[in-house]
Amino acid sequence: MLKNGPPQPRRYVLCGLSNRGIGSYAVPLLGLKQYPERGDFSAHGQLVGVYDLDRQRAESFVRLIGKDLPVFGPGGFDQMIDRTRPDVVVVATPDGTHAEYIVAALERGVDVLTEKPIVTDTRQARQVLDAEAASSASIRVAHNYRYSPLNAAIKQMIVEGKVGRIANINFEFNIDTYHGSSYFWRWNRDRALSGGLSITKGCHHFDLLNWWLDDLPQTVFAFGARRYYGPDSPFKPAAPDDRRLDADEQKRLCPYRRQWFGPGKLRPEDDHVGRAEDIFKLPYGEQYDNKPPMYIYDEQIDIEDTYSTVIGYRGGASVTYAANFSATWEGYNLSINGTGGRIECRHFTTPSRCPFPVEEHETIYYTPLFGERQTHTLPPPEGGHGGADPLLKADLFIGPSERSRSLNQAATSLEGVYAVAVGEAVWRSAESGEPVRIADLLGAWAEPT
Repeated sequence: MLKNGPPQPRRYVLCGLSNRGIGSYAVPLLGLKQYPERGDFSAHGQLVGVYDLDRQRAESFVRLIGKDLPVFGPGGFDQMIDRTRPDVVVVATPDGTHAEYIVAALERGVDVLTEKPIVTDTRQARQVLDAEAASSASIRVAHNYRYSPLNAAIKQMIVEGKVGRIANINFEFNIDTYHGSSYFWRWNRDRALSGGLSITKGCHHFDLLNWWLDDLPQTVFAFGARRYYGPDSPFKPAAPDDRRLDADEQKRLCPYRRQWFGPGKLRPEDDHVGRAEDIFKLPYGEQYDNKPPMYIYDEQIDIEDTYSTVIGYRGGASVTYAANFSATWEGYNLSINGTGGRIECRHFTTPSRCPFPVEEHETIYYTPLFGERQTHTLPPPEGGHGGADPLLKADLFIGPSERSRSLNQAATSLEGVYAVAVGEAVWRSAESGEPVRIADLLGAWAEPT
């Protein structure tokens, strides 16, 4: 739990009116009845202010919802704290700016609830951890993947000792051509803003692995490359006269666009491609207007789209991890091997986009080391991110459930930092060709008490 104040009700300010900020925090705290699927936690917390660098966007939001909610723009963070006296600052700004607002809140003695990744590199991580150590306030990281019923069921089996002492984990995550390409139409393609996909997306996976193992990563060795996107992509459309294609031509000829938005194609409901729109269709005047459209084959792209990684843990277990951001289907293949047996699972995150039939329910296979295979079936999940979002919101706004406490689902700042540290180690190892020690990235924070 956060240090300051009673668990409920609490006063929240939202720093960053991103799509995630609106859907996961603003709407639930405001209890907007027209969006029941987002949940209503207005009895447990109150949204008392909104801060965003794009003031037009924030003002449009307040006007649309019809609430008398103060809006603060550039340079107004301290003014917001002074005027609204919040218990918690929710940080949902672009990833590379998290550290700035987290530190500012902690210095004012205000608790922080931040979206993941907590930061985008370990330099920022050390700043944030130092600020928390010097503050009366604390940080909570919204690592929602821990709350997926499937992932929690796997954790429960591990806690119950079904696999014994874990020897190794094989984890392969596929991000399909629809979702994977979306990162290259947006700011995520710039490592300075996102940390790269081994952090932007990988923080989900590395936190999950650390949590399943209940252990700390020690050494990382990785290969990484850009095989699908960027100027050398084999899929880059070319004009016959070698000129640069304009935005409309790019979209018309791009195979990623044609697959999902071509003639006769049904536009997927969860639109990641292009400039993502929130449920209110708010403007992005400051961020995007009058700026050249991004192209998934631009020369400015400086991140990888594939990874193959080995991670060594302090307790002796190892993980082999692979990620592909232009796959035919989305989800993961998992196997966990230990002295007590083996867990196997194939999880489809977006069955609606899968090119082959997929069962609605989730299945975990468990085979004791000296026994017959067992099949554990879970009902279809309800709610965003594989059923994780409703459970995470309840945990954040109401308080941890007994199950949440037993599984240690609430992610601390240090746990969030370790997920980022592995992600940074991945791209640094891929760049150097050498193994990277987590201790070299985190310094004194690699030896937590």
